Amino acid sequence: MILKPIKSEFNQNFHDAIWKAKNYIREHYEDLKKLPNGKHLLDKEICEGAFINVTEYDNKDNPPWESHLKYVDVQIIFEGSEDFIIANTSTLKPKTYDEETDYHDWEGEGTLRLTLSPGEILILLPYDAHRVGLPPKSGKNHVRKAIVKVPYKA
Repeated sequence: MILKPIKSEFNQNFHDAIWKAKNYIREHYEDLKKLPNGKHLLDKEICEGAFINVTEYDNKDNPPWESHLKYVDVQIIFEGSEDFIIANTSTLKPKTYDEETDYHDWEGEGTLRLTLSPGEILILLPYDAHRVGLPPKSGKNHVRKAIVKVPYKA
């Protein structure tokens, strides 16, 4: 999520890459739905180092906290829906960080819960710790989704 002080500076190239990712998803949504599960490079379409992970799973009752220091997550759902719990990393206790996978896990409580459904997009920055895959109010279901990973440049 983008929540910054009004007077803070914005890195124009970084925000352009997020804008390109959003537009790419909008323009290619139906094609993206057909991609097989796994990692697909998007270097030329968005920016150097960008890629998309397509995955699917059933909702989970107690997923771990995660965040990523090197990438912004641009999350989209193709099938099903899932809840996210989101918190600023400054409000959580860090556990471990795996630099190779860019996976940072945390302990603590969330401050915001929302449901992501097909046709919606959620942008999560490195300071947005998130628990993904929670069942929405409508009940557990199978989720097929994609996460566009945009290199983070503060």
